[in-house]
Amino acid sequence: MSRDRIQRWSLGLIALFMLPTAIQAMLAPESWFTDFPLGRGWVAAEGGAYDEHLVRDVGVLFLALIVVTIWSVWRREAMTIVAAAWLVQGLPHFGYHVGHLDGLDTIDQVGLIGSLASIPVLAALSLWAGLRSPTAN
Repeated sequence: MSRDRIQRWSLGLIALFMLPTAIQAMLAPESWFTDFPLGRGWVAAEGGAYDEHLVRDVGVLFLALIVVTIWSVWRREAMTIVAAAWLVQGLPHFGYHVGHLDGLDTIDQVGLIGSLASIPVLAALSLWAGLRSPTAN
């Protein structure tokens, strides 16, 4: 598989994985807070207070990044910088949640860590695929 294809597929998967989160947080913020994902309640389990404004803002920001991601894949432009943006979002997000797993059972801990790790892993793969060797033309 070509590096271009790896880069496009990695970014496309990120957009696909993040779309349900973005839509639910934007359109049904309280449901996202209490039920995400699929009734598991990962966000509410942390014990923080619900804030509709903050949840909607997160959903809209994710949706904006998804739009830029889809555009870059479609146009085959700026994919490396979009991958870097997802890495900037994904690593601290992952790091935060790794340190805050206390309210979740083992299955939810594994699911949360696996799902959150997928974004920086795919972003890093996309970045790698976007790198051109000095000798490549």
